[in-house]
Amino acid sequence: MEMSAASRRLVAAGWVFAAGSGIHLLDHLRRGQSSISEELYWLGNLGLILQVVAITLIVTRHTHGPRVAAAAGTALSVGFLAAHWLPEWSALSDPVWEIESARWFSYLASSAEILGAAAIAAAGISVLRAQPART
Repeated sequence: MEMSAASRRLVAAGWVFAAGSGIHLLDHLRRGQSSISEELYWLGNLGLILQVVAITLIVTRHTHGPRVAAAAGTALSVGFLAAHWLPEWSALSDPVWEIESARWFSYLASSAEILGAAAIAAAGISVLRAQPART
């Protein structure tokens, strides 16, 4: 079956998000578990599970991929943005400008993951809007 342009964009966004997620994960591995709070560690791991599920549904072109992409991409992009780009606000904060070693890589990694999450959200919404309305 031929994929629509919106569906192709969603799959491409899924691969971009996978790459951004991988880069961000490498940054956290580089910095070590002790670089973040216990609360952020566990919330981040739950987020990682959600990322894997969303990316898998997107790249395998699962029926629920667009819906999961729209919801998960929105939630994850907001969460990553709040954790890394807002000033210290809670135990869930890890501002990039406070990272001591190879800060440039943390900026790159955080930005790549946020943009990837936003891309799957936008692409998922686009696919959902292009689908015929159910009556």
